[in-house]
Amino acid sequence: MKTLTGLFIVCCGLVVIKASMTEEQKQAFQKLLKNCAEKEKASQADIDDFLARTPAVEPQAKCFRACLHETLGSMKNNKFSREGFLAKVDITFEGDAEKIKIANEVADTCANEEDSDRCEAGAKICKCLIETSRAKGLIE
Repeated sequence: MKTLTGLFIVCCGLVVIKASMTEEQKQAFQKLLKNCAEKEKASQADIDDFLARTPAVEPQAKCFRACLHETLGSMKNNKFSREGFLAKVDITFEGDAEKIKIANEVADTCANEEDSDRCEAGAKICKCLIETSRAKGLIE
């Protein structure tokens, strides 16, 4: 699970450089991307757009993001899971009180993100996390 913790931060757009990931984290990240892409019939372009933090437009791209957030715990029952998100953040930013504080602000902003449609919920959560993280200076 510790491997997925580091991946969570990449998936939510809270880390700019994947190069700092260990080989084990990179492999787990690739496996996560592959599994969700296969499950949701997402294309390589959908994966590339996600990695580039481009908002999802196509249905399969939205479902791909929902799968990622469900797998990593930041989405439950089509709603943003503040607890799931912060559990990963606390581990990842352990010892960096300022980043944890900002991540809490991001979670507060995105706390009400949800949708009756699973895929729309995933896309909304992803968009909120990225936009809010950028606005608060957590990512570029």
